Formats: sequence, structure tokens, C-alpha cells
Amino acid sequence: MSTERIRGLTLIRPWAWAIACAGKDVENRTWEPPRAMVGGWLAIHAGKKWDQDAADSIADTFGVQVPGESEQPSGVIIAVARLAGVVRDSESPWFGGPVGWTLDQVVQLPTPVACRGAQGLWTLPEPILERVHAGWAAARGARP
Repeated sequence: MSTERIRGLTLIRPWAWAIACAGKDVENRTWEPPRAMVGGWLAIHAGKKWDQDAADSIADTFGVQVPGESEQPSGVIIAVARLAGVVRDSESPWFGGPVGWTLDQVVQLPTPVACRGAQGLWTLPEPILERVHAGWAAARGARP
């Protein structure tokens, strides 16, 4: 993982959980990320907002038990994922367009890292980045 290239991406809950825990392999956006970000890493941040309709849709569509709002931490980084590519069409059931950011190598952090999110892509403050690196290494059974 390149410390220079990791960026934060805040998602409304439960979408961050879906990436970290339910196999969501496409993040739908209206805009493309900077070309240099492809192949780079994203810190998946669970925002403060909750979307019950999305939780119901995920449960119905994928047959998974979606933890309720009070069971999902907010204002925290919960996973790290590699931005594998950008598509405008996909066979993934998670694709809704118009732009899909394909994700792979998702690693759920063993302990969420508290952090203020932001719109768009944002840079992790150094102390937060260090905690994310440590959690990521622990999740992979490696040294930070």
C-alpha cells in the first residue's frame, strides 16, 4: 500500500458496510476518480447518515442480514479497498451507474478508526493513516 496514494471515501451507511462485509464490488458515483487513483487504495469511511431504504434493498436483493443503524458505527473508517477500475457498465449486481468504481482486495479493519469524513476523495490525516495502516496489517496478519 502506498501511503501517498490512499484516499478516504465517505459513504452513507449501510453502503460502507456492504463493501466491508457483504461483497459490494462496485461503488456507484456520478463522477470518475482521477486516473492516477486507479490501482490505488481507498479508506472506506462510514458516514453519519443512514439510509433505511438502502438497507432494506440490500437485504431483499442479496438475501443478507443487514445490521441496523445502531449496530453500524458511524464517523469511522471500517475497511480498505483497492480501486481496481472504472466502468460505465457491469455485470455486477451492485452496479447502478452511471459510473462504477470497481473495488477489490477489500480488507475489513479489526477495529474501526474514528475519523471525520468529507465529500469526494479526501486525504487522511497522518495519525489516522498510521492507525489505518496498523489495522490493515493486523487484519492481514502482517506487521504494520
